[in-house]
Amino acid sequence: MKKVYIVQFDWATPDASSVDLYVYDSYDKAYDKFKELICAERKSENSWVGDIEFDDEGYPVDEHYEFDFEDNNSGESEVWWHITDKNDWYMYSYIDLRVMEVM
Repeated sequence: MKKVYIVQFDWATPDASSVDLYVYDSYDKAYDKFKELICAERKSENSWVGDIEFDDEGYPVDEHYEFDFEDNNSGESEVWWHITDKNDWYMYSYIDLRVMEVM
């Protein structure tokens, strides 16, 4: 089976929302895009996430954010980076790298 690698960026704010999909033929290309999107989200000029203070291990300091990530960069398994504002469940940024088999 052949594999494709999909990076999905699902985000919402009180004013707007979108799902952006990027499809790659290699894990490395998809992983680079995954990391690029996270870096862009952490800039205040790009996203509400940029205003959040993170500790040295990459977790939000303020506990009113729900945060989950898996970033093993194995070359085969899926990875994700999800953050949600617990005070406004409609404000979130979910970035996923999905591995899909195609026929």
